[in-house]
Formats: sequence, C-alpha cells, structure tokens
Amino acid sequence: MTETTHLQASEYHVASLVAYCTLTEIDTVKKAIEHVEGTEIHGSNDKGKIVFTIEGTSHKDIGKKMDVLRIHNGILNLSPVYHQFLNESTEQKTE
Repeated sequence: MTETTHLQASEYHVASLVAYCTLTEIDTVKKAIEHVEGTEIHGSNDKGKIVFTIEGTSHKDIGKKMDVLRIHNGILNLSPVYHQFLNESTEQKTE
C-alpha cells in the first residue's frame, strides 16, 4: 500500500463584541448569546452592556452567528470590537 499525505487548510476565527440591550431584556439577551454555538460571555453591567466572544471556522461563520443575534428584539446595537483569525495547515495521512 502507498501512503498519501494531503494538506488540509483550516481556519480558526474569534471575534469580540459588545451588545447593548434594553435593561428589561438583559437576561433574555444573555440566554440568546449563550444559545449560539461558539459564544462565551465575559462580562456585563447593569446598564445593558454585554461583552462576549464568538468562535468560528470562517468570516462567514462569524457573520452568520452575528446575524442571528443582531435581530434579537432586546439588542439595540451589536458592535464588533476585535476579530482575529489563524490559518493553520494540518497534515492528514491516508493509506
């Protein structure tokens, strides 16, 4: 048998955001954020500000997750703060 090596590119994206929401909806907005895969809340205050990150596999993946949150009734504004991505190549061996 011959062994073949394939290089497969993979990307890792992380974006940090600030959600400004109505005070009466802060708990439901937090639940909505936590419901989206790859999100993590890092802090919030009693004035309606929530700081969180989203992880994904592409710019498009991050954008889709932001779009899901952007339309939530309790969110007044969703502001991206930072976006970083790593492009990693991994070797996969097949026989």
